[in-house]
Amino acid sequence: MPSSDDFKFKGNILLANDRFPTIRILLIDGDPNFRLIVSETLRAASFLVDVANNGTQALEKIKQQLPDIVILDSVMEGISSFQTCRLLKTDPAMANVPIIMSTALGDSDSINKAFAAGATDFIDKPINYHTFIQHLYFILRASQNSAELRNCRLQLTTLTALKAAQRIARLGYWNWYIKNNQFQISAHLAELCGIQPEQFDGTLDGFIQLVHPQDRDFVKDIIISAAHCKTLENTEYRLQVAKSEAIVVYQEMETITDNSELIITGTVQDITRQKETEKQIRRLAYYDNLTGLASRTYYHERIESLIKTAGRRNEQFAFLFLDLDDFKEINDHFGHHIGDQYLNAVAHRLKFIAREIDFIARLGGDEFCIIIDNIIDDDDVTEVASRCLQKINQPLLLSNHYQIMPRVSIGIAIFPRDGQNERELIKAADTAMHSAKQAGKQCYVFHSHDMAHKEIQRREKERLLREAFKKEQFILYYQPQLSMNSGQIIGVEALIRWQHPEQGIILPENFITLVEQLGLIVELGNWAIKTVCEQMSKWHRSGLPFIQVAVNLSPAHFQDLGLIDTVQDLLNKTGIPAQYLELEVTESAMQTIGHIEVFKQLREIGVKIAIDDFGTGFSCLASLKQLPLDCLKIDKIFVEDMLYNSHTSLLLGTIIGLANALDYTLVAEGVESKEQALVLQGLGCNILQGFFFSPAVPAEEIPALINSHATKNAGIYEEN
Repeated sequence: MPSSDDFKFKGNILLANDRFPTIRILLIDGDPNFRLIVSETLRAASFLVDVANNGTQALEKIKQQLPDIVILDSVMEGISSFQTCRLLKTDPAMANVPIIMSTALGDSDSINKAFAAGATDFIDKPINYHTFIQHLYFILRASQNSAELRNCRLQLTTLTALKAAQRIARLGYWNWYIKNNQFQISAHLAELCGIQPEQFDGTLDGFIQLVHPQDRDFVKDIIISAAHCKTLENTEYRLQVAKSEAIVVYQEMETITDNSELIITGTVQDITRQKETEKQIRRLAYYDNLTGLASRTYYHERIESLIKTAGRRNEQFAFLFLDLDDFKEINDHFGHHIGDQYLNAVAHRLKFIAREIDFIARLGGDEFCIIIDNIIDDDDVTEVASRCLQKINQPLLLSNHYQIMPRVSIGIAIFPRDGQNERELIKAADTAMHSAKQAGKQCYVFHSHDMAHKEIQRREKERLLREAFKKEQFILYYQPQLSMNSGQIIGVEALIRWQHPEQGIILPENFITLVEQLGLIVELGNWAIKTVCEQMSKWHRSGLPFIQVAVNLSPAHFQDLGLIDTVQDLLNKTGIPAQYLELEVTESAMQTIGHIEVFKQLREIGVKIAIDDFGTGFSCLASLKQLPLDCLKIDKIFVEDMLYNSHTSLLLGTIIGLANALDYTLVAEGVESKEQALVLQGLGCNILQGFFFSPAVPAEEIPALINSHATKNAGIYEEN
């Protein structure tokens, strides 16, 4: 906009100075004579004039060329003047353009409507052109002053917003005037440093004193280097905001030349929270949340780096693969919260076994690894592996209640002897670890080349086992349970067999562990229950009375939410009374809190519950009366030992007496001789099972055994 010095007069006409841009006026009036006179007068005064005879044309004109000022007639056809004024003001580009309403109405109501519609001023018709042009000039100057005032307010608002943004972003700055050696810091930087601005002494050394002592030298060096135009280095360092507290900041620098004076300026932002967040993210990614050991992600990065380094230097390192023995039993018996404490305690012990340069990680579940770097020979590894076994196998008290003796199997692979990459190393160590478990657990085994063949055999067995599920190669044999009082078969136990097309009948001890590892044990258990119910129905339809049939189930089966519905559905479909189905479980599964509720629900529908191999697990005689239980099956270890060890006989007598007092059914397993049978009967156990009476036989042989009412050793009853 022009100022008062930008105009001169020619006669009675005020003219714009040639040094300044010409002002553009939009004249809107329906009277052609008025438009002609006014436009020529304005052009003579060096204004540029655009004309429109109605509001519609005016709106089109401003799209083509924006005016500096608008003169609008108050009375027009079509769109009213007041509506035209409003429409003009709705265009953001027209917000600050003055609109002068020309009116011959001379009434205050029209003037008020004009101002309400957005008009800046008004003039009366007929127009005094000399005063009219002066009036235009003053309106333009007033408009310019208003615009400048708005800009000032905007700048103040922007400055306030900038300060607020700096405070929120924890951002400050400093300026170093090289010529005068004057160092200034902003109020926000002073606030970050924990000082008042007036406390700062205005020197570079004064600023360096605000930096953490360990970072002062290099911060000073990079600032001075910038002053000598060597480099502008962005960096991170710490500011000492209190004696025991520091913040991390990120600094960027620029050089500015003002009137030949060199100024170094630096922006400093507090990134402490960002660093803490990054540290937390890294910890979540690189460290196991439960044990605090390195995670599998960190392990992958570390071992790849070690392989490259060892390969380049022609060095060896050892990979120890640790798998806790019987961890699943701990989880099943005590619960997962105790299992987590157990893992954490073992991890804590591992930290004190290896050297600082060695690497320990939790690979998942109960699997850990230790990488021993730069070994000379196998003796270096043996020493660490032995310490692992010794340190881990110390008594462990969990929750101030449960005492456990941890055990671990360790497989060892050596780089580059047993593998050139991570995949080969972990495969070799895993194979060695499985060999350690097969050797009796709680030991370590180095990988050897013949293990590779065994591993191939194991994987082939996995393949065949999966195929057995698809081709339904499993069958059930049934071993009779005999009453010593009547000599009659009162029940049978269903025992699974794998009917291999080439190897013949394979016993469960040769494949059940692998079934569990493959996650197929629940599927196998469901098949066994279904097969037993169908077989019981078949026997009954052939004329046999119902007899009780026991089925072994894995502890994992009682975590299956559909178990109860599965059992109930099978009993309903086959018409088998529930009391003739007995489910055998291990002691650990029986005493797991989550499983007990399942046992209660099974007993509510009539199914019997038995503890299998009683006395070999986590037995607690005092807790027996609290368990939802119908039967105890005495493990064959007691039966084998009782004739030679008086302590075993005494213990067995105590178990039998307690079970009879609690009204539990007792079954002794593994009876192989007449002497064993007689001793057990004398101790009060009257239901026996074992080869002395009959081995497990196919289902079709059971009717003949039941109908005979005796076995090959029937003479035993005549002697009693």
